[in-house]
Amino acid sequence: MIGISDFMQICLSHPSEGYYIKSEVFGKDGDFTTAPEISQMFGEIIGLWLVDAIDKMPASDDYNIIELGPGRGTLMADILRSMAKFKSKYKLNIHMVELSPKLVQMQREKLASFEGQITWHENLDGLKTSINSSPCLFVANEFFDALPISQYEFLDGAWYERMVGVKDGKIGPTLSMQAAKVALPNILKDRAVDGAIFEQSPASLFYLGKIIEVLKRNGGVALIIDYGHDGHGFGDSLQAVKAHKYAKIFKNLGKQDITAHVNFTSLKEAANAQNIMASTVVSQAEFLGDLAIGLRAQMLISKNPEQEMQIAQALNRLIGEDEMGNLFKVLCLHNCEFTPVGFGLE
Repeated sequence: MIGISDFMQICLSHPSEGYYIKSEVFGKDGDFTTAPEISQMFGEIIGLWLVDAIDKMPASDDYNIIELGPGRGTLMADILRSMAKFKSKYKLNIHMVELSPKLVQMQREKLASFEGQITWHENLDGLKTSINSSPCLFVANEFFDALPISQYEFLDGAWYERMVGVKDGKIGPTLSMQAAKVALPNILKDRAVDGAIFEQSPASLFYLGKIIEVLKRNGGVALIIDYGHDGHGFGDSLQAVKAHKYAKIFKNLGKQDITAHVNFTSLKEAANAQNIMASTVVSQAEFLGDLAIGLRAQMLISKNPEQEMQIAQALNRLIGEDEMGNLFKVLCLHNCEFTPVGFGLE
C-alpha cells in the first residue's frame, strides 16, 4: 500500500510515465483548460498587476518575474505583452520553473521572441541557486492544486490514513492498518464524526517554504491563484479530470489529471509563521473585477465587434459565479510594505 500523496506523485510526475511529463494536458486536445488559455484578458490583467506591484516596491535596477508551472507559456506571453509598454522603466529577468521537458519546449516556442531574457529551472532549488539578488515577483496559477495531498479518515475515535492498494487485481482506496497521528488545526479539534475526512498537503507547505526563502533573501511578492477554500474544514476534494470531464481517480493512471482543492488558510498561516505578510483571500471574480477586466473586455469588443459573443463568454468563464469566479481564489504574499491592488484594500 502507498499513501494518497505518493500515489499522486507517481501518477503525475513519474520521470517517464507521469501525466505532466508525457501527456497533452491543455486545450481542446488535452484534458482541461486554464484561465490563460480561455482568454488573453487574464494574463494582461496579471501583467498590469505586476506593473503596479513593481511601482509600489523598493526601487531596483531590475526585477525577477518567476512563473511556477507555466503550462504552454500562454500566461507569460500575455503578461510580457501587457508589461511591454513599461519596459523602459525597468529591466525584467524572466524565470520559468517547469518539470516537464515537453512543456518547456512548448514554452520556448511560445516565447521565442523573448529568447535571452528567459531562464528555465527544473525546480525551485535550481532557481534559488542561480537567481540574482534583485526583487522577485512570483506568479503561481494552478500550481498548488497539483501538489500531492495526504488524506485521513475518522473511524471509532481514531484517524486512519487513506491509502491506495491492490485487491482482486484492481487498484483502489483502502485505509492504513494502524491509527495515525494527525495534527488538526485548533478549530477542528473534537469536531470529527465517523467518516470525516481531513486533508493536508505537506508538499504545498514545502514549496511555499522555498518561495518564502527567496522572498526573505530578495524581497518581493507572490501571487497565488487556484481553486480551493479559505478556512479549515473536513471533506474529500481529490478529483481526476480527463477530456474536460471528471473521471474515476483510480483509472487511466498516468493518463489523466489528479488534483485537490488548495487550503488557502494553511498557506496564509505558514507564511505568517515566517513573518511574511498575507493579503485577504478574495475570489477570482473579485480580483479581476477590481482590476477592471470588464472594461478590458469592452475594449476588446470595440476593436473586434465580430468576436463580441466569444469575448463575453470568455469573461463569464473567468468571473461567472457558476464558472471560475467563486471557485478560484487569489492570495498575495509579500515581505515589503505595500498594498496589493485587487484585494479590496484600496
